[in-house]
Amino acid sequence: MVMKGESWKSVVVVLLLVVVGCCVGAPADGFSLFADNSLCPEPRCITFEEINTLWAVTDPAYFLQCRPDVFGGWSLQLMPCAPETLFSFRHQVCVHPQYWEGCGGSTESTLPTLPTTTQATGGPDTTTETTGLPGPTTTPDWFTTTTAETTPTPSLTTSDPSDTCRGPSCSTFEEINTLWVYSESPDFFWQCRPIDGAWAPILMPCAPATKFSFRVQVCVLEEVFQGPECE
Repeated sequence: MVMKGESWKSVVVVLLLVVVGCCVGAPADGFSLFADNSLCPEPRCITFEEINTLWAVTDPAYFLQCRPDVFGGWSLQLMPCAPETLFSFRHQVCVHPQYWEGCGGSTESTLPTLPTTTQATGGPDTTTETTGLPGPTTTPDWFTTTTAETTPTPSLTTSDPSDTCRGPSCSTFEEINTLWVYSESPDFFWQCRPIDGAWAPILMPCAPATKFSFRVQVCVLEEVFQGPECE
């Protein structure tokens, strides 16, 4: 026969286990609870549009990017977001939780506007001819972010490869897989993208309250940003 005092202790133990279980089940970061990228499209690197798209994975702390592989094709590579940011497929960048939206959201983008850049002489012309580009040229309905495809001609001068301030270059395999410093502002960075059959630097934004770090090759929180990297 169970004593009345022992029965009371058993109830307390059960309640404690329930409370602990709830705490363990809750996300530690507090914002991944609502982050659900399960409705996002399946990642692929076949068409021109797909190659120029960043893809979502189940864990919003990461995303997939199409990168050229050693066999001359395209492969998906897992990339990390900055700490305390989530990847938004709609915005096509890692953002703070308050800016995050799952696939199918209808709220207008609150990301910073890309600065105006002048296309250098000798860059790809702006004709609408699409012959030779892989895949369709129409933008899918789910791809709502509009970024100006500015393609300044990379500098051909010989310089120290370790110089982070030499400007974007997209000539070698290593350079294509490198994110470059935008000397005017750490709120943006250069990324090599395929344009009209050639590689050219495209200006990309960081998430609000983050700065691009060449050293870690990702946008980081302002408090851990060690800059400026170019003066």
